[in-house]
Amino acid sequence: MKVNMRSQRMKTKQVKKLWKGQFVSIRDYEIKAAIQKGGLRLFHNDQIMELSVEDLKVLKPSGQSHQSKFGGAYQLVDVTWKPLVHDPRQESLI
Repeated sequence: MKVNMRSQRMKTKQVKKLWKGQFVSIRDYEIKAAIQKGGLRLFHNDQIMELSVEDLKVLKPSGQSHQSKFGGAYQLVDVTWKPLVHDPRQESLI
């Protein structure tokens, strides 16, 4: 996973829990929106994971469609949680 230099424009999502302790579930329409915004930044327990547009384009929903409470349907994509070692919000010391 590459760190996107245009991270200010990235779509962000707060993740409350991981499925099976290692997967993040992302809805298909969130992936489409993140591709248009230049990537996706996920937050979970003081950790950050970033997915570039290239990473997002290869993700495919699997399984059944789920009915939304507010109308419409969506599919989930499960991504292995791989947090960044360095927090991109902080400056690097040389």
